[in-house]
Amino acid sequence: MNDKSIPTTHSGARLRHRYLRALTLLVHQVKNHRRRLVSSAIVLMLAGLFLAPLAFAKVSMNTIDGVAIVADHGRHIIATGPIRCNQRERTYLRVTVTQRQTGAMAEGSTVFTCTVDTQQWQVHAATQGKATFDDGPATAVAIARTADHGKITDAHQWLVNITLVGE
Repeated sequence: MNDKSIPTTHSGARLRHRYLRALTLLVHQVKNHRRRLVSSAIVLMLAGLFLAPLAFAKVSMNTIDGVAIVADHGRHIIATGPIRCNQRERTYLRVTVTQRQTGAMAEGSTVFTCTVDTQQWQVHAATQGKATFDDGPATAVAIARTADHGKITDAHQWLVNITLVGE
């Protein structure tokens, strides 16, 4: 800044002093504001790192085992599979098994606590209608919904071609 940029009047020295003081105060306030802004941004970023897993809770690994058991003269299926969640949550699992060659369909569900450790689920599915299952190829669909304190955090669906075998 040069002397030409500072306004002058009949009391130029006094005005110049006030102008420089106001400018210094403004610069000081901007620096303090910037420090607070940076501090706030760091706090928000750290809070986001801790809260993000809660916001993105989910089933992190799942499948349906390739072989399921046919029981009760083809009217009952026992399906199993591994599952893992990225945090401890209540899990509602529904499984539907269909077999094209017989037209049979079975549904079943279970509720359990999913954890960060891989665990095995088991669903007993009962046939819907009169058609029954035979040994052989079938299709299984599983839908898992996880909840934390009653609030649904994830819904995940998967489909696997399986083989049905008698018990």
